[in-house]
Order: sequence, then structure tokens, then C-alpha cells
Amino acid sequence: AVLRSQVLELHGISHGSAGARSIATMATQRGYQMGRWLAGRLMKELGLVSCQQPTHRYKRGGHEHVAIPNHLDRQYDVTQTNNVCFDHVT
Repeated sequence: AVLRSQVLELHGISHGSAGARSIATMATQRGYQMGRWLAGRLMKELGLVSCQQPTHRYKRGGHEHVAIPNHLDRQYDVTQTNNVCFDHVT
């Protein structure tokens, strides 16, 4: 009963991201004797699963495209009218 409450508490502290290995390590640091197999079994009994935050799918910008050079170089300051025309085609 004490170990179950520890597993439940540690899983809650990690916001659901801790798995059996992490919970076993944290419980051992708290002074409870627990291996990953026991932690996994207790997690299964309590219906707990580890949910990791997914990484963002898109790459960060900042690199100029290799095949398409940036001729305008983001210089949008207008010094005279009709100097640069922008067009968007979709």
C-alpha cells in the first residue's frame, strides 16, 4: 500500500512522464526498495502509463534554401515607389 501510494505520487509529480525506471530510481532515492520490474507491475495495477511530450515536427528556420537564393535579402524599406514588386501565387 505504501509503495503503491509512492508510485502514484511520483507519477503525479512528473506530470505523467515518468516510466518504471524513473519511478524506481526516484523511489530508491526516497529510501524505498524498488526495482523497475516492481515499479512497472505497480504502474500496471494502478493503470498508469508514461506519456512523453512529443517533439515539434517542423525544423527551425534561419537557413537560406539551397536551391532558391534570397535575392531580396528581406530589405523591405521602400525608398521610392514601384522599386520592388511582391506577388504571391497559390
